[in-house]
Amino acid sequence: MLDKSRKFFKWGLSTFGVALFYILVVLLVGEIHPFSRFPMYSSFPNWSYSFYLTDETDKIVPFSKLKTFGSSVGHLYGSVANELNIPYGNFSESKEELKQIGDRMIYVLIDSNELEANYIKLNLKGFYYQNDSIQELSVLMTSYENY
Repeated sequence: MLDKSRKFFKWGLSTFGVALFYILVVLLVGEIHPFSRFPMYSSFPNWSYSFYLTDETDKIVPFSKLKTFGSSVGHLYGSVANELNIPYGNFSESKEELKQIGDRMIYVLIDSNELEANYIKLNLKGFYYQNDSIQELSVLMTSYENY
């Protein structure tokens, strides 16, 4: 019986001790992730952008050929749009703004990597919710020719 009590006490101390430690850290550190009172994803936008590369025959070129990932390209889009002071999201960008952002993105992607293809296109595929269904929009942002 004493052995069961010890195990229960150790379990309670380890479980509630961790919780108590977390609460103390939150009180000391304040509003810094992961110690925030607000959930990271408390709301979702009504739109989503995806990016992909194609060659001159519209065959998909994996981002791994540029030693990067699709998620990194998504973050790059936001960074470049902010750098160029172009508001983005919810398909508010004009074709000219998308080309401007796309040209800069291609430059950044190719500048740090050797491109094996002679021709490459950066495409944006967007999704949004409208009339109880998900709509899709595809746009060629820019193309690049390797001389």
